[in-house]
Amino acid sequence: MKKPRLGCGPADRVWAIECGSRYWLNSAQGEKYAGRRQIAALPIATTTGILGADPSLLKVQLPVWAADIGVNGALLVFADMIETGDAPEWKRCDWLSVAFHMLASTPERVHEVENGPSLSYAFRLSPRMAPLFERAWVNRIFLFLRRWAAHDAGLAEEALFGPLPEAQILLTHDLDAIRLTPEIRLKQGAFQTVNAARALATAKPAAALRRMGDAARYLFSRGDFRTLGRLRDMERAAGLTSILHVYGGKAGLKRGSVRRILIDPSYDVQSIAAELRRFRDEGHEVGLHQSFDAWESAAAMEMEKCRVERALGSVITHCRQHWLHFSFAKTWAAQHDAGLRFDSTLGFNDRAGFRASHALSVSPPPSAAQATLAIETVPMILMDSHVYDYAGVNRVGPEEAIKPWLDEVRAVRGIASVNWHPHTITPVYGWGNGFETLLELLS
Repeated sequence: MKKPRLGCGPADRVWAIECGSRYWLNSAQGEKYAGRRQIAALPIATTTGILGADPSLLKVQLPVWAADIGVNGALLVFADMIETGDAPEWKRCDWLSVAFHMLASTPERVHEVENGPSLSYAFRLSPRMAPLFERAWVNRIFLFLRRWAAHDAGLAEEALFGPLPEAQILLTHDLDAIRLTPEIRLKQGAFQTVNAARALATAKPAAALRRMGDAARYLFSRGDFRTLGRLRDMERAAGLTSILHVYGGKAGLKRGSVRRILIDPSYDVQSIAAELRRFRDEGHEVGLHQSFDAWESAAAMEMEKCRVERALGSVITHCRQHWLHFSFAKTWAAQHDAGLRFDSTLGFNDRAGFRASHALSVSPPPSAAQATLAIETVPMILMDSHVYDYAGVNRVGPEEAIKPWLDEVRAVRGIASVNWHPHTITPVYGWGNGFETLLELLS
């Protein structure tokens, strides 16, 4: 497979502009597509070439009248998307190609072609890609284009495009367990023991001792993880509702392989049917949490979807892949074919951040290989394990770990999701204080 183009063609530019519609959809002129035409008419540079899995990045300083949109007055771009010339870099930057390839996660797609799916682990990707995940750069690019069009027209932004939208942060849960199983004891005990060894290796004995205490708690505690009632009460008190993703695969030893027994949830969705219906009836959304091996199979997803729907008594359209097991080439297409319409898988297991450099609700980019998919995707920027497990020896308090990511979504008036697993608010995990902090920050 050839590497994707560096520049983007007319159809790609149309898709990129459509992805930014929340910033120019409500044109003050009252005409549906007037805002898009204003953006398309900007004198934006165009570039051509090849974009690989290890892109060079560059920060472009914005003009004074738009400096507040950047981070320290600048926006991150792909270095090869700057035309040669004497004009300021912002005038020579191919902003729509930058936005397109960030939205499409082109460097990671190239990595997937060359190495297979990353399984949503950032450490598998080039370290040079890390700055792409730190901010909602695409949103900031769209805000800059909005400002640029208004500046050239000699009008206030609101006069040209109407008011900016409000930010939306979706609270979600993945129901991975309803009891403390032997496989959870094994996985968490091993994980915390490794973390303790790392802490000792970096001369942090207090952190190592804390991690060993965590390992012992997982190994020897007795725990019931049925926390949906408590979740409802906490969220009601905060004035919030959430999306609960539920496993619909086989239960217990029926899961089959050793890998599936170790990785997939063990519960039978029928055993919690009444709880799920109560959750839905109180205004929450219930969706699908596909099994680990269903990431490329529409048939497996549809079967699991049907099992959850039978337990719930209603149709579901939302989903997130278990373990974030995901492929750009296959997963969204399989979800679409299974009748799912809203996915929030796009995030990393081992770090918080903006995996595709955006906080937007978008459909996958069109391609020659497949038609446009009727599925909306919203990134997952944070989950509980980022705050606790993957923070390693440098763990900070929950507010310090959570707030910067929410602040970025709010700063760019974007859309994103956060994920807190229901079983982690129990004493066995002890992450309930983090969830309380998250609720406070969201409300």
